[in-house]
Amino acid sequence: MVAKNMLIGALATGLVDAGLESYFGYMTGIGKSPANQFPYIVIPGAEWLPPTDDWLAWAGTPLVLYAMGKLMKKPALTEMAKGGAIYGVSAFVGQTTLRVSYKLQGKLSTPMTYQYVLR
Repeated sequence: MVAKNMLIGALATGLVDAGLESYFGYMTGIGKSPANQFPYIVIPGAEWLPPTDDWLAWAGTPLVLYAMGKLMKKPALTEMAKGGAIYGVSAFVGQTTLRVSYKLQGKLSTPMTYQYVLR
């Protein structure tokens, strides 16, 4: 049962992340790009870190699940938070590693704008 709750938490965190990315892609596609507007901003001076929408999805979702679990005294929600945290930490490490390698190769512009390449 614990593994099921952790899986649900990881899926919930992934869905929030996918939702934020999908909204950005949709708005960019119709010509109303939310680039450089909250939550789609890059932390000034730390362009190698993921944008704040990723932070909200990867850390915010597990924190909300954890707080709800503690306040409502539901161990299942705190287990879901652990699954979401596993997803969030692994996504953060992967995305940061990719962005640092781009920065070291000179492919990450400074300041970087948050944008998609539409083809």
